[in-house]
Amino acid sequence: MNDLLFHAAPAAVSRLSQRLTALLDQLPSDERSKFLGLLVIDEHERPRMVFTGQYSSGKSTLIRALTNEAAEVVIDSAVATDQVQVFDWDGLVDLVDTPGVQAGLSDHDRLAEDALRSADLVLFAVTVDLFDDGSVEHLRHITEDLRKAPQLVVVITKSRTLHAAAGVREAAVRAALGTFADQVPWVECDAKTYLDGLHENDQLRASRRLEASGMAEVTDAINRIARERGELARFCVPLQQIALAAGEASAALADDPDEQAILTVLARQRRALTNRRGLLESALEREASEFRSACIHAVETLADAAESIEESENPDWSKLDAASDALNTKLSVANQRFTDGVHTVVSSQLADFTSEVREIEASPYAHQLRELEVQGVVEVQAIPADTGMVHDTGRKQRRRPTWGPKAAEHLKGFQKAWGAGDGLKQAAGSSGHQIVYKVGKLAGWNFEPWQAVRWANNIGKFAKAGAFVLPVALEAYAVVSDEREEVRVAKEKLRRRNALVGRVLARCDDIAWSTLTQVRMELDAEFDAAVREIDNVNASVRANQTLRSDLTRDLGAIQSEAIEMLDRLGETS
Repeated sequence: MNDLLFHAAPAAVSRLSQRLTALLDQLPSDERSKFLGLLVIDEHERPRMVFTGQYSSGKSTLIRALTNEAAEVVIDSAVATDQVQVFDWDGLVDLVDTPGVQAGLSDHDRLAEDALRSADLVLFAVTVDLFDDGSVEHLRHITEDLRKAPQLVVVITKSRTLHAAAGVREAAVRAALGTFADQVPWVECDAKTYLDGLHENDQLRASRRLEASGMAEVTDAINRIARERGELARFCVPLQQIALAAGEASAALADDPDEQAILTVLARQRRALTNRRGLLESALEREASEFRSACIHAVETLADAAESIEESENPDWSKLDAASDALNTKLSVANQRFTDGVHTVVSSQLADFTSEVREIEASPYAHQLRELEVQGVVEVQAIPADTGMVHDTGRKQRRRPTWGPKAAEHLKGFQKAWGAGDGLKQAAGSSGHQIVYKVGKLAGWNFEPWQAVRWANNIGKFAKAGAFVLPVALEAYAVVSDEREEVRVAKEKLRRRNALVGRVLARCDDIAWSTLTQVRMELDAEFDAAVREIDNVNASVRANQTLRSDLTRDLGAIQSEAIEMLDRLGETS
């Protein structure tokens, strides 16, 4: 069975939120309101997966296979789809089947174009007969004109109907993609074999058919792109809210005040880590977006200069060098501003996090734990605490619980790693300090100036020659009177501009992705380790509790399932 995270993640959000709401309804009204307040699930726009390609390329069969036949798609050897069909996959994903392009029907091409513009992910289907001129033109239109290369997967369908020598199909895909050959993944599959496997009664034969179909590789490619582009991030926040609400509800059910104290401190630590990681991610994405905008503005300025020279009576192409130099300067400045911005974001966010940790250390529950025989667990800062939050249990002699030593070790370690330690000197070795230091030492990636000059020339001199890279009869432009010719020339100029912008933007996105990937690795290494430690201590406390009710067990199961799905969303290929 296919495991497409675009579908599995929102399904988990829906299922777990419903189960958790039903459990919370069993609590007293004041407690129920408190925890339901944590369970605010924002509605997100459903992701759109658009399937495109020439007629009879196997798009409809591919949709049925990806959904395990949940989508009722008409499959016919003729031109099966004559309109854009949107399949609501369990209310979670929109699957968009487009008419086959280059079928001699202009309406089909127009409908497919409209769907592609709004796509979150595009699957370009081509059969084992591979590419003809029309399909190459359509593929490059998607990558260059629509700028969908980062969201594109090329799928060679019907792979078991015709054998191909090693490397032949890869070479064909790379040739068709051209400039974007290294950016766009491609896979082979036979969706019909997969569907046959679903109906095979013999378990062994069914398993062999499913494996031989290659549909697992298609699913992996889609999941990989979704992770790299952050498309799955929209489901992380609701899952985190579910885990948080379930965890805090479980803490409230603990009869032992000391257990409730440690579980509450752990929950607050985990929430602080989760929220801060989300704030960091949002701030880093803003820096990347600003970098992208600056690069687009810079290359659009170059395109304007090239077109201005091109349209003058006596084009002086030597002026293009100055415009190219200006582009390189602007790109370098934008790159440096992006790098500096990333470092500033990490520094300021982690400084704020340290203050938040100090507040947790000064909480009434932390005071209560220190009063237990876990002496010196938390070195509380001089921050006023609302001691009214902690109720006197009336116990004159408090027994040190079995989870005490492990909790003490964790709380000391958490303070040293994320708080102020014993002073500024100690704080210099904290996890936050180490992250800031490593981010400041990250290697940078730069634009290659000679490429900018070459691309700039392509929009002018070579294009004017009429036979290189982006051919167009520009000499005829000044004298054409036919309205259709003017439109054609205008479209060609727009296409050249988009190609130029797309090439610079591809490098910009690569720089941003490479930089943020390294930063995220540093952040994830420390944050994930801290979360794991919290979860380990939490598990130790839970292991020493007698399960008080089915409600407690069910809440724990929901929290575990939410965390498991979060882990899957964060996996790397």
